Amino acid sequence: MTTSSDSVTLADPSGLDPARWRAAVFVLVAMALDLIDTSIVVVALPGLQRQLHADGATLQWVVEAYTLTFALSLVTAGRIGDLLGRKRVLLTGIVVFVVASLGCGAAPDAGVLIACRAFQGFGGALVVTQGMSTFQVSFPDHERARVFGLFGALSGLSSALGPMLGGLLINADLFGLSWRPIFLINLPVGLVALAGVAGCVRDSRAPVARRLDLMGVLLVTAALLAVLFPLVQGRELGWPAWSFVLMAGSVPLAVGFTLHERAKERRDGFALVPPALFERRTFTVGLALLTVFFAAVAGFFFPFTYYLQNGLGFSPFDAGLAVMPYALGAMTTSSVSPLAARRFGRVVLAAGIAVMTAGTVALLLTVRHLGSSVGTWQLAPWLLVTGLGMGLVASPLVQLVLSGVPDRDAGAASGVLNTVNQLGSAAGVAVLGVLFFGLLAGHRGFSVSFSQVLWYETGLLAAAFLLVFLLPARAARHPAPEDSGPQARPHEGDPA
Repeated sequence: MTTSSDSVTLADPSGLDPARWRAAVFVLVAMALDLIDTSIVVVALPGLQRQLHADGATLQWVVEAYTLTFALSLVTAGRIGDLLGRKRVLLTGIVVFVVASLGCGAAPDAGVLIACRAFQGFGGALVVTQGMSTFQVSFPDHERARVFGLFGALSGLSSALGPMLGGLLINADLFGLSWRPIFLINLPVGLVALAGVAGCVRDSRAPVARRLDLMGVLLVTAALLAVLFPLVQGRELGWPAWSFVLMAGSVPLAVGFTLHERAKERRDGFALVPPALFERRTFTVGLALLTVFFAAVAGFFFPFTYYLQNGLGFSPFDAGLAVMPYALGAMTTSSVSPLAARRFGRVVLAAGIAVMTAGTVALLLTVRHLGSSVGTWQLAPWLLVTGLGMGLVASPLVQLVLSGVPDRDAGAASGVLNTVNQLGSAAGVAVLGVLFFGLLAGHRGFSVSFSQVLWYETGLLAAAFLLVFLLPARAARHPAPEDSGPQARPHEGDPA
């Protein structure tokens, strides 16, 4: 028996933390807040514009200050937890996120709101990476599929749940605060998560702590910024020439980062992102699949919510209700898909993408046929089908990508995975957003423009379907988690 605050109070003969599932609930609550805040603000933009007298560019930054900071911080945040202790960094992230949420809810002007949104993004990056790496090192292989399945469901559902929850809160107009409750709701929920994490999560870190790879941090941040900034701002600014120059400049920065990481790994064995991670076929192909898949998911919801409110005249509340069938479908299948994927492997992912494609095509035909007379009940069946397919993919995909990653690199791997997720989402919104607004500018009409975008959405899903078959048939088994001591790297090969 032990009295350490960072350890379990009752020994388990297996060496596992007996409080791990209770701890996972509180970690998932904190992660849900961070993921949903990426999209919850979208339905509040009209109210923000009126009350804060903000122009279009300012509103864009209210959304993207969070997205940019979150994405740029993920890789570094993951490795910080490996070095300093994952529980400590997780608690810090929750505190930063809650305080920043209070600042957002009380913001007197758009400048303060944008600054607080950036701090929210940094806190969110700390929480999500440490939550995932904590799951990686705390759960044995046969349980890890379930907990990562819950996280995968949260990742996929956040695009749907954000606008839905935001619409409900704005419609309720709690205490006459208009849009402010979408941020203030994070305070009580975040404090509950903070108390739960402090009391239930057992700390862990990489067995040998060294100084953070500051040059690696600088290079990866510059490379990501060179890609993400043009992606999130290019459409708003009309895709100026500098946006393409900046994206092209990300290539030499990424090459420089790769060369530096290889040299760092040879020198002391503790690079910011260990190159050995990318020698695993499951990890590299899985990242490519994540990029395309989340580009399709995020790229769908951006024009869809715009179409509902501006094309069909839905209120924020009605728009939130309209996406509920998607969320319900995803929650239904995400509860069983991790175990199904454990048994049947990549076939489950392929089936999920096929179902998503069928739902998307049916939605396309419905919108094209009914035009502006389409309503919630005509959209609901196909959104439900699409959500059912999404739940079959998002939940097991995260576990598959991280399968076989050694515990010492859990934070770095989760940082890379979430960064790729954000890159894919940003690219999907940028590309499908450009197509959608380009079609509108050509006077195609909302229904025709949206249905045309759904053809491109179908193409992304087809590409994801093909990538599935480059994955191993089954996820690699992971060794039992350890909290300390040397840990060997996994075998380089993956089971076929």
